[in-house]
Amino acid sequence: MAIDASWRWIAWTILGIGGLITAGGVLMGLGNLRHALYGERADGIVTEIVREGDMYAPVVRFRLPQGETVEVKELGSGAPDFAAGDTVTVIYLPENPQDFRLDTFERLWLVPIIVTGFGGFWLMFGAVSWALSRNADLALVGERVFSVISLSALLISVFVLWSAVDLYASGGRALGTVAEIRESRSIVTEEVTTPAGREVCRDVERISFAPIVRFTTPEGREIEFHGRGGSGTSFAAGEAVNVVYDRGQPGRARIVSFVDLWLPAAVAFAVALVFGAAVRLSRWSRRRATG
Repeated sequence: MAIDASWRWIAWTILGIGGLITAGGVLMGLGNLRHALYGERADGIVTEIVREGDMYAPVVRFRLPQGETVEVKELGSGAPDFAAGDTVTVIYLPENPQDFRLDTFERLWLVPIIVTGFGGFWLMFGAVSWALSRNADLALVGERVFSVISLSALLISVFVLWSAVDLYASGGRALGTVAEIRESRSIVTEEVTTPAGREVCRDVERISFAPIVRFTTPEGREIEFHGRGGSGTSFAAGEAVNVVYDRGQPGRARIVSFVDLWLPAAVAFAVALVFGAAVRLSRWSRRRATG
């Protein structure tokens, strides 16, 4: 009974955290939905990209129906998703034009979806803890959790692959130059086992590298974007690379390489395959044991 009580306490804790995260994602989505339903739309132009530390914030200028020009700065992101000169649709509240959103899927819906999904995983693991406190069949619980993970990864892989194929098939081509290799440093805590067999925690510095690529469109626009980062890099500053980019939004660009275009979809599909195979193996083992 003591074990059951501890699992119940763990379950309520995880469910509470998951509920708060999910509620935050839903509230973000509802705020954006309010703009999408009741806001006014205006054509805007990205006048510049402001760098704030490691964040990149687009500055957008648009005109109100009365003729007044409004200039606003959107929230920053870790890599520039726009370039100076991009045309965008601005959704603003008529009573307060400074309260606005940019009408793109990434800016309106992607973050709420990610936050809500992250909260959903917390809720799922909370439900697992609750099931364990009720003496549920561990193999059956594991199968259901692995099935959810496998299906989620499969949906992500399809979406990411579709986006990459669309960009590769319909995007423009250009020759770009690696302007620099940017380092990002972070401190993580990991557990290690000493020669004496004692587990201790230590802080480890992790360094990742991302190529910063610049290219020029046929219209003469100079575009800068970030290639995918990692613990190492196969590029060098000054190196020429082939680039594929969205003709309507050139800031959405990728280096023509497996890592930049296809690796995210491959990783998500591999996760779906591994967890799906684990579910099939578990079911086969249970049928064999009961047969």
